[in-house]
Amino acid sequence: MRKYRQVKWKNLPKSLGLTFLFGSGAVLAYEILCLNRRFSSLLSDSALEKERQKGDCYITISQPTVEAEINGVISKFTDVEQLMETLMKGPASLGLDTNPWHLLRILKSELPSHAKEHPKALKTLATTNYNAGLSQQIAQACDFKLSVKLARTKNVNLNLFLRPPAYLLLPSEAIEDALNNILKKIPVTHQQTCATYFFRIAQQITSKHKDDEYYLRWDPDTAGIIHPRNIIQIVELYLQALLQLSTTLECSHLMVQNGLLLILWRIANMFDKEVVLTTLCANIVANISLFPQFHHQIFQSGWLGLLAEFLGSQYASLNLAAGKALVNMDQNHRKYGTMKWDMDVVFVHGLLGGVGWTWRQSDLLGKNADYTDCWPRDWLPADIPNLRILGIDYVTSLSHWKSRCPDDARRSTITWRADQVLLSLKLAGVGRRPVVWIGHSMGGILLKQLLVNASKSSDCELQNLVKNTKALLMLSVPHDGSSVATLNLPARFLLLPSVEVEELRKGSSVLGNLNLEFKNLLSHYPIAVVSVVETKPTMVQPWGIEVKFVEPNSADLLSSGEVHFIPVDHYEICKPLNRKSFIYQRLIKLIVGVREGSPPKSLVQTN
Repeated sequence: MRKYRQVKWKNLPKSLGLTFLFGSGAVLAYEILCLNRRFSSLLSDSALEKERQKGDCYITISQPTVEAEINGVISKFTDVEQLMETLMKGPASLGLDTNPWHLLRILKSELPSHAKEHPKALKTLATTNYNAGLSQQIAQACDFKLSVKLARTKNVNLNLFLRPPAYLLLPSEAIEDALNNILKKIPVTHQQTCATYFFRIAQQITSKHKDDEYYLRWDPDTAGIIHPRNIIQIVELYLQALLQLSTTLECSHLMVQNGLLLILWRIANMFDKEVVLTTLCANIVANISLFPQFHHQIFQSGWLGLLAEFLGSQYASLNLAAGKALVNMDQNHRKYGTMKWDMDVVFVHGLLGGVGWTWRQSDLLGKNADYTDCWPRDWLPADIPNLRILGIDYVTSLSHWKSRCPDDARRSTITWRADQVLLSLKLAGVGRRPVVWIGHSMGGILLKQLLVNASKSSDCELQNLVKNTKALLMLSVPHDGSSVATLNLPARFLLLPSVEVEELRKGSSVLGNLNLEFKNLLSHYPIAVVSVVETKPTMVQPWGIEVKFVEPNSADLLSSGEVHFIPVDHYEICKPLNRKSFIYQRLIKLIVGVREGSPPKSLVQTN
């Protein structure tokens, strides 16, 4: 009889437990492997790359504290009297005069004792050459208000401003396509004819020139990227359309909402050699900065660093646009009633002029180290403190052939321009303190018209603008028109003179009526008038002919105040050679006379 082996049932639970344990582990490992494969298929490499770049947006450098540095310095002193004597000398004796954290504590403090130190602390923090890592750490510690003040400080360390996060700058589409998509999302009304015009032309060129030459090329000689001219032309047209629209709150909101600020940042860096494009970008940001609700978006998009860089640019059009944007964002400067300014000095350029061109220093004697491309900005504040210097900028043309917008005819009339300028002056608070005006050529006509329009207005602020106007400096202003603007019938047919030229022609009814109204205004308000008249003809290039733009009898038509005849031409009369020039010294005397309450009122003529 076969004997069967007796089974030890007591070991069975242990065997089953080990089998379950190893089996569960195998199943779990298999599930983990499957999940890993599924997640790998869901997450793209580009998304992971963005996250890796995102991690590099912020630095983690150990922050030295002021207390640690103070303790380190104090530990070197063994004599209590020596320590107290050193402490009484102030922060500089402890090496804290350039310590960024000590300076930040002062700048962020609202204590009266610290408020006195703010200007010095701001300049020291802005101009000290900290290393790149420490500078970026300081930038992270600066809030919006302090960053704006740093950006407005001369010779600021540009490393004190944060760039936009790298993952936000990854181009998801071409620049021209991004601008096109933003413009499509903005409803354009009939009042924005120019924006529609620029937008349509840009789209036509884009669709026509998308060929091999449309894309970027590498230049081995300069080791840089060459941007084909049609790309630059397309981007410029899109920016022109956005500039027209950015003056309204609704359009600015849509632009910011759809990421325009970052796109403008990309354009300013990509086309950094194209001054026209960078200036357009800065002007769009300046328009958006008029609305305080967008200030933090401008800050977060990295634009403060660019504006600080543009502020030191050699191109006046670029640094003036940057300065305008930064002033709009400086909250202390927005509170006009609390400023230390005691006078506004407003400059108005003439036909084909501009703030960045008309008010340059003369270069007849060459450009030395002290040459300035905007003498009102650089000379007046140094010679007369507490002045607010303003420049009115507007676009003009000689012919309708040069018009870039079908709405230019309506918007080029002297009356329309004056009304638009008055709105801007009102927003800037001009009229709340004494005002001195300087007008060159057509600019003098424009300032006469805006003063006449303001005197007729029922708006109290515009009425105060006229009441607080104390003096006018007229530089070769053709009160009765210019013979150069008077064309015979064949020439008018060929040249299609612009509205500006039509209104400046000799015997113009527009100028005749304006002269009568302005003389009436002078009889009701004590305004000092100083007229400076050119006596030399102007050489017109490239034809090489000499032209007398303004006749002496036309520039002296007001018969009010002083009249000076000086041997310069039409271009140079607004560009003094240096600070000793007659024009500049006469302006200084005029401003000082207004401040002292004794501006000249009698009629004086000098040759």
